[in-house]
Amino acid sequence: MRFRRVCTWLMSFALVFGLLWSYIRVNATDDLFVPGSYEEIVEGHNGPIEVEVEVTKNEIVGINISNHQETQEIAGKAIANIPQDIMANTTINVDAISGATVTSEAIILAVKNALLAAGANELAITKPIDNLESNNQEKIEKTVDAVVIGSGGAGMSAGAEISEAGYSVLVLEKMPIIGGNTIVAASAMNAADPERQHQQEMNPNLIETIEKLIELEPQHELMEEWQKEIAEDLKEYNINGETYLYDSPALHKLQTYVDGDYVGDPELINVFGDKALESIHWLEEHGAKFVDSITSAVGATWERSHTPTQDLGSAGASFVLPQQEIIESNGGEILLEHKAEEFILDGDSERVIGVKGTTSEGTLFEIYGEKGVVLATGGFAANPEMREKYNTFWAEAGESVETTNPVSSQGDGIVMAEKIDAGLTGMEWIQMVTWSDQAITAAIENTIQVNQDGERFVREDGRRDEICQAILEQDGGYMYRIYDATTIEDELDGISYKGVPITEYVGKGAYMNDTLEGLAEDMGVPFEALQKTINEYNGYVENGGDPLGRTLFGAKIERGPFYAVKYAPRFHHTMGGVMINSRAQALDTEGEVIPGLYAAGEVTGGIHGSNRLGGNAITDIITFGRIAGQSLVEDGSGN
Repeated sequence: MRFRRVCTWLMSFALVFGLLWSYIRVNATDDLFVPGSYEEIVEGHNGPIEVEVEVTKNEIVGINISNHQETQEIAGKAIANIPQDIMANTTINVDAISGATVTSEAIILAVKNALLAAGANELAITKPIDNLESNNQEKIEKTVDAVVIGSGGAGMSAGAEISEAGYSVLVLEKMPIIGGNTIVAASAMNAADPERQHQQEMNPNLIETIEKLIELEPQHELMEEWQKEIAEDLKEYNINGETYLYDSPALHKLQTYVDGDYVGDPELINVFGDKALESIHWLEEHGAKFVDSITSAVGATWERSHTPTQDLGSAGASFVLPQQEIIESNGGEILLEHKAEEFILDGDSERVIGVKGTTSEGTLFEIYGEKGVVLATGGFAANPEMREKYNTFWAEAGESVETTNPVSSQGDGIVMAEKIDAGLTGMEWIQMVTWSDQAITAAIENTIQVNQDGERFVREDGRRDEICQAILEQDGGYMYRIYDATTIEDELDGISYKGVPITEYVGKGAYMNDTLEGLAEDMGVPFEALQKTINEYNGYVENGGDPLGRTLFGAKIERGPFYAVKYAPRFHHTMGGVMINSRAQALDTEGEVIPGLYAAGEVTGGIHGSNRLGGNAITDIITFGRIAGQSLVEDGSGN
């Protein structure tokens, strides 16, 4: 018994002594590091991040991120700020940058490993930062002509229209970067565009697709008008023996309405289709550039998807940065890390006159918009609780299912609007999309989708909900998308839509091989089955008659290198939100206009119905963002 007591005492002493010794080491004046330069490589969001750390005996004098593949518009602040914070405080115990958590944590880990390699004591380099003086909590108050909440494509488009009209505008963004969900978009923007589409040939099978749409029983008088217009176009097209890729605003509207299961508001769809091409031209006038060829994004159901070049950065940058230039060049202001939380109402008229909120540092603010407020805070695809609350279609909508959206997509604006009795519509319609971090393009004409048996199982040009449901029914709940050199070399020149070399994705959920047999072996699927599938598909490209019903075809898959990437469904878009009219004015639960409040983008509902066509979201946010800004200006000037 005495022996046990002695052992227990000795163990306790050792533990206390060890802790005391660690404390002494951390707080002593001994050298913290072995001077020198130390390199570490860690995995970031898009690939390896190489970090070089330089130290003296007691200071971190340099942190250089020498090579990375992170998206600048998203991770730029983390790459710039995390090293500065670590060096300023000689500790890795710094806050991650909201919206760029993966990149932040990767940089912190790399620096930690480098410092440990430099002989640092872990307690010393993880000490808490000394508390700063408490915020004085003085409230920020400002008054401008217009307040815009959200800096995605809708909010920035509204802000651009308002500032170009000579009004003062202030854009509030809760994240540390502009762009919202738009900045990470896969790039497709739909519009009927005769100038570009007439340069492309149309598969004759698509005539039958149009004829079937014309023959549908009209569900609204506008639908009947669209059908009649298309029928007249098609008659002239056939008489003249045309072969170009036909499209029109009427066809775009009809497909949006029909493939949304007649749930969308025809009045909103009518405006949407009429203004789509104008929105593209507006972006081009302000610096955005699009490739000449028109494609079909996943779930677009027609070749009308416009792809931006990467002149402005990632594909999504083309839908945000031109508007930023307009706003700032006209004296507008964009406040980052300012989270709007509550509308300010005029006590007598119940008109929306401003917004209250809190900065990332905890400072309260009240911003007043004398002419009005535009709500453009996006959807709620990154909010599992909200998804589960409204979901009626998918078997599982909670945390077990990932999202393509950044963390900012929480539905904040919808909650704010509901508190002032704004009407909501279509909240149950939540969209999934096929997703991979190694995706190279949104276009589907030159690809097929196969399961683990190397077989096709769903039409690649179908609706997104149908494709995702079919994937979930496959073993493992995933599929492979296969491309050849037509896409990899001829169309993309070896670069994905994110600006990342395609070869960087290989081995991380993607495969590339010069031969189809080699690709099948890499994927772990039967070569004979895959070869048979591709041979059959190439026959459908040439002769049509796909038993799965596919009608959109590009080139055959026959020339190496071949590329395969693994996809699984993720929550992507929420079709429901705040009710609006065709002037983007927010409506209350009785369908009446809420004075002073305008809304645009994914925070709204009523356009896409039960299923959004791929490529329609960008068109929606730019078009109705502009309309919201224009309507605010018109109402503010008394016109």
